Amino acid sequence: MRERINRLARGIIDNGSPELVLAPERVEASVPAGEVIRGEILVSSGNNLHIKGLVYSSHERVRVVNSAFGGLRNRIIYEVNVGFSEHGDEIKGSFYLVTNGGEREIPYSLRVQAGDSGEVLGNLKTPRDFAVLAKKDLEKALRMFEYQDFTEAPFMQDSRVRTIYDGLKGRAGRRNLLEEFLVALQVKEPVKLTLETGTRIYENLTGIAEDYIDIAAGTWGYVSADITVDAPFIELGTFRITDQDFVQGRCRVGYRIVPSRLHRGRNFGCIRVKSLREEFLISVEAEGHHGSGSTERESGSDRFMDHGSLYKYLSLRLDYEAGVYEPALLLNQMMKETEHLRADFPGDARAKLIQAELLILNGREDNASLALDDARDHVLAHREKQVELYCFYQYLRLEIKPSVQQKESLVRYIRKLLWEDGEIRPYLFLMLVKLDETMAQNPLELYRSMASLFNQGCCSPFLYASACRLMEAHPDLFVRLGDFEIQTLYLGVQKGIVSRVTALKAAGLALGLKHYRKLVERLFTKLYQTYEEQEILEAVCSLLIKGDCKEKDAFAWYEKALEQGVNLTRLYEYFLYSLPEDYGHLLPKEVLLYFSYDKDLDRHSRQMLYRNILEYMNPSAELYQNYTRHMEQFAMEQLFQSRINRSLAVIYEHMIYKDMIDSRVARVLPGILKSCRIRCGDSRMKYVIVRYEELEDEEAFLLEDQSAYVPLFSERSVLLFQDAYGNRYLDVKHWKVSVMDRPELLAQCYEVYPDHPMLKLSECRDIVNRGVETDEEAALLEEIVTQMHLSPAFEGRLMQAVTDYYCQKASEDKDGDGVFNCAYLVQIDKKPMAVRQRQQICETLISQNYMREAYNMIRDYGSQYISTPRLMKLCTKTILMNLFDQDDLLLGLSHQVFCQGCYDSVILDYLCEHFNGTVSQMYEVLIQGVREHVETYDLEERLLGQMLFTGCCDQMDSVFELYMKRKTTKEMVVKAYFTQKSVQYFLEEKDMDQRVFEYLKQAVGNTFDKDRMPTIYLLALTRYFSTLDKVDGGDAELLKTMTSLLLEEGLVFPYTRELSKHIPVPEDIMDKAMVEYRGRKDAHPELQVRILPEETGFHSEDIRRVYQGIFVKQKVLFEGEIMEYRIYDYLDGHRRLAAEGQVECDHKLEGKENSRFACLNEMGAAIKDRDDSRLLNAMEDYLKKSAALGRLFPME
Repeated sequence: MRERINRLARGIIDNGSPELVLAPERVEASVPAGEVIRGEILVSSGNNLHIKGLVYSSHERVRVVNSAFGGLRNRIIYEVNVGFSEHGDEIKGSFYLVTNGGEREIPYSLRVQAGDSGEVLGNLKTPRDFAVLAKKDLEKALRMFEYQDFTEAPFMQDSRVRTIYDGLKGRAGRRNLLEEFLVALQVKEPVKLTLETGTRIYENLTGIAEDYIDIAAGTWGYVSADITVDAPFIELGTFRITDQDFVQGRCRVGYRIVPSRLHRGRNFGCIRVKSLREEFLISVEAEGHHGSGSTERESGSDRFMDHGSLYKYLSLRLDYEAGVYEPALLLNQMMKETEHLRADFPGDARAKLIQAELLILNGREDNASLALDDARDHVLAHREKQVELYCFYQYLRLEIKPSVQQKESLVRYIRKLLWEDGEIRPYLFLMLVKLDETMAQNPLELYRSMASLFNQGCCSPFLYASACRLMEAHPDLFVRLGDFEIQTLYLGVQKGIVSRVTALKAAGLALGLKHYRKLVERLFTKLYQTYEEQEILEAVCSLLIKGDCKEKDAFAWYEKALEQGVNLTRLYEYFLYSLPEDYGHLLPKEVLLYFSYDKDLDRHSRQMLYRNILEYMNPSAELYQNYTRHMEQFAMEQLFQSRINRSLAVIYEHMIYKDMIDSRVARVLPGILKSCRIRCGDSRMKYVIVRYEELEDEEAFLLEDQSAYVPLFSERSVLLFQDAYGNRYLDVKHWKVSVMDRPELLAQCYEVYPDHPMLKLSECRDIVNRGVETDEEAALLEEIVTQMHLSPAFEGRLMQAVTDYYCQKASEDKDGDGVFNCAYLVQIDKKPMAVRQRQQICETLISQNYMREAYNMIRDYGSQYISTPRLMKLCTKTILMNLFDQDDLLLGLSHQVFCQGCYDSVILDYLCEHFNGTVSQMYEVLIQGVREHVETYDLEERLLGQMLFTGCCDQMDSVFELYMKRKTTKEMVVKAYFTQKSVQYFLEEKDMDQRVFEYLKQAVGNTFDKDRMPTIYLLALTRYFSTLDKVDGGDAELLKTMTSLLLEEGLVFPYTRELSKHIPVPEDIMDKAMVEYRGRKDAHPELQVRILPEETGFHSEDIRRVYQGIFVKQKVLFEGEIMEYRIYDYLDGHRRLAAEGQVECDHKLEGKENSRFACLNEMGAAIKDRDDSRLLNAMEDYLKKSAALGRLFPME
């Protein structure tokens, strides 16, 4: 700017002004909340002239990184501080460019947006709005649900909604979480499935049968269901379905019935479809026949029996060997089963041999012999591979036709197979026992052989049955209770072949066992069911105690043992350990007496014991009094550990009295008194999660037997349920029952210990709902905010309530006389507050004259919502406190209130001293300062300089006048001003005040060396003289001098001819007509002319640039000639017609009629008029005058 003024003062005129090309011309964008972002504006020159300038921003949140710039292409970097703004806020203002190419305004409108989906978030006014979005675009709703700024949505400001969301966020299963969220807010019904659950029957299957289940969803939303089957012949196509498997609310689940997995007869199975809230069972029946499980390769005589096919026969045969039923009945049933086997497996020799054996047992040897003959060829052909089948065949032959020699041979062969080969063949062993009578003669060796087979891995029930019969025949063999004996006795008791003596002996051996085994427990349970003997009962209880069994089933045994007087170590303890919740009468007296001596019991047992005493024993009984001290002590111990359950609730009811409550008890007892028993209806849930709307933290309670005891201090607490995988649910069926109902104890606790956190929280809740009314209530809210981890939503409500109270109180102190203390408003952390709340605090601080604190708030958080009167007060006070030191933020605020017409002399004085902006802004400040007689400092000079720099000179004359009248002027500024005025007059052809020309005449006239005067001064002044009708003598002399200087430089313009009425002008100028064109200095205009009447077409001629962008064409025209012209120039890159017109001959001959050009012109006029006489006279006159001139001024 200084350089520009210096050049103007020296009369140097720039070649032109740069053309500003702005990109963008308007800034409209969305900016993310809570960040500082950068942007840029490109300012480039459209005509390759360097740009110089400054840029200002009108909004304090938009800062230009470097306000000065210069060059052909300029990048203006700006920063937008959107910290502590809310979604939907708008930052409106303008960038003001002050350049040597003029002033430009770039408006900006920046909308604060919370994240990528801020626009959508802002539209979510209610939970139903979010539900509508989820239904329309589920994926978009899921993404938004996971955004960090999702909590900024309007409907999320509700405490309960926020509490539910905080309990769900971050967990697995995003679709499920969204579903639970919407269902909990009651804006969506949970998805209900419907399907046909009737029994499905499949008969006469010839191959794999394919079928499906149609499942319909009642509404849109998340679906997850597991599909299982309990039968191998049902093969599922999928084991799980979700909402993504549904098309238009329907899903089809395929399954297959596999015939090869069916057994003969009816097969039953079930398909189970289980979702979170529903369970469906579909029964399936399939008919299997003898060919159902076969393949084509195995059909006919090639099929062989497997263990499954023999199961029924072997079961009947085991009963036969054990003697469970009548032999004839069992033989008949086995015969029928064998006939089925022969029909199903006609090629299997085993079925024939089994039938032959049964025929022998029925005394039908002839038929048996025929069956053996039928199987003979197959058995002999495979005797090497199927040795058991071969031995069985030989055994049956001996049964029909006994032979000692063949019998001995068969015994030797079986012994060889058993003992020499080392293979485990229990069937051959049992066959050997029947064949070799000598084995029965040595029972101990036989028993050991059986035990050896067991130890080698044989687990045949036929072996156990034989051993049990042997044990019964020889009781002395039963000396220990090992694994083999346990299995033997277990089979024996099932088949009824264990005697009472053996059972009692086993009970005695069981007392010596060191470890518990479930099989042994089942064994003695069955023995007791068979023989209800005290010894067996004692054995059962001994085993249960060793196994630390405390279940309800074990309690029945302990109770029975007490009733029968069993004397067993720790029986009383385990009786108490396993005591069920629903035990509805007083414990046995011996138990009560036993534990009255302060036995070492665990917590559970003690609470069960004391609860029973308190519920069923007479308080006046002596035994009750013996327990009283222990029960009181136990109650206090559990109380201080904050434990609660159904039993402890009974103990607390009887043992805690109002007079016992001191401050220590009062700290923990409210949590007990407010506890509820939560019973969950879904066994998959493992934890119940409790969240309070007011608190940030949550509490998790383990569900034991689907129940948990949870302290609930608020009716608006939120319960969530969590499964073993961490998934959380709200819409889970559950029951809630208060454990205790002692309001007088709760009241006493709060009276003794009023600082209980939950009591304070309850009070805070009430205060917030009705509003703060006293300083004490405000102090309580302040204390809670600092002491407890409150949820953001509730903490915001508390802070808002306190702020409202203090601001209201401050408003009552209208004069700000210091009665009200703003310490809380000053010290409170304002970062988490909402914009409006910060604005409220800031205005309160201003009203109470806490100017520095309020100003710091505006510096950090902005001033967009501060009222103008408050902002004016802040500006005035802060300016005075800072002693009028310049501060950019304060200067911007001061100009802001000034523009809104709310200011005083301090603000106006401050603006006059420091403000810089656009010409119009500065002019408005200057005029207002002059009107109100405020010191304007150097504002006139700054403004005048900026006008000269930018070329924005609309009010330049009035500013210059003020400058000349009120300030000490600078010569450079004054000269620059008049240079600019000369430019406006001569180049821009604007009207000018007479005083400008007076100054120019004085400036030029007082200059000794007029060659050094700025050319623009001479041009402006000579042009001015050309408009006058007459000039005085001094002015004429000055004009003559200036014209001479201009002519020497070749600066001839059409107005130069007009000067001939004041001073002599050379004839070669006067003889010519002139055309003037004003364009760009770098332009190359094209002139086309034609001289009428001789020429009919235009032709091009040169036109010379005389000064800056002024082009002049001089042309000699004679009387009667007219020159028509057209000037073409390149505008916007295209050749366009810029000017056109015509000029005629006008030689201004007054006083110059004797010139040779006048004679020539006279001859031309005579020719035009066809006046020969006149032409002859003019020619004679021309020759005479030319001769006279030659004589007077001879040419050498």
